[in-house]
Amino acid sequence: MISCSKDESKPTPTPNFTYEINDKTVTFTNTSTDATSYSWDFGDNSDVSAEMNPVHMYEAYGDYDVRLTAIGDGGQEILKQTISVVKEWPVITIDGDFSDWDAVESFYSGYGDASGTLVEAKVTSDAAGSKLYFYVKGTLNSDYPVIQIMINADGDTTTGWSGMYSGYASDGAEYQFEYGFDWEFCETYAYGAGVDQGWPWEDVITADTENGDITESSGPVGGTEMEFAIETSLMKNPVVADEIGIYFWQQPEDWSVTSGALPPVMADPLVHVKIFSFQ
Repeated sequence: MISCSKDESKPTPTPNFTYEINDKTVTFTNTSTDATSYSWDFGDNSDVSAEMNPVHMYEAYGDYDVRLTAIGDGGQEILKQTISVVKEWPVITIDGDFSDWDAVESFYSGYGDASGTLVEAKVTSDAAGSKLYFYVKGTLNSDYPVIQIMINADGDTTTGWSGMYSGYASDGAEYQFEYGFDWEFCETYAYGAGVDQGWPWEDVITADTENGDITESSGPVGGTEMEFAIETSLMKNPVVADEIGIYFWQQPEDWSVTSGALPPVMADPLVHVKIFSFQ
């Protein structure tokens, strides 16, 4: 007498996972079923991981296709999820309370009295890149009323203004912002190719001609600190690069070139003009 029974097939693994992102570090939690081993491809050409719940650090911000292969007695299945590793921008409120800048690293610092009237500057952005936030510290009073900001908007030092004006480096700047403490808004200029290199700037580059591009400012607090925002979204020719170069200096009331700068006056722009990344 022969008895036959049907062989129940092994269940096919079902891969699944959740994740938490902390800046560039991603913690993966494996929620797969019917699997005995795993293979993780993090989508950045790094080594494959066989850990159940790996923690992976990405070298750069961006979108990554993560593939989890779940392997079991019933075979193997692959799940692909695209994750976005993006920079977490601080929330800056222009209100004269500078505590929200504590988590922002200095963009320029350490020059002090030996090099002029500015001693520190910080720069950050909103997530959309529509605003640039600035914090400056130094001598901020009627004797030194104007802060100049040059921006290399395309990240290319061979385009834009490559000349020198009154001893200040430009590093291929496409934009110049003159912020005056006593003004209701700043003057904004765009580089005009082929015009006089002594003053190669065209004004009225903003879409909001009444308010300019700075619409938020704390004004100088205690004569030493201030914060303000540049509305890049209002500019007729918006910032186009993921990375831009930024250069600061401050001018006294008589507009002479002897006042302080971040970096110092006459510094080599290729060395001292710093790069800000929106990514």
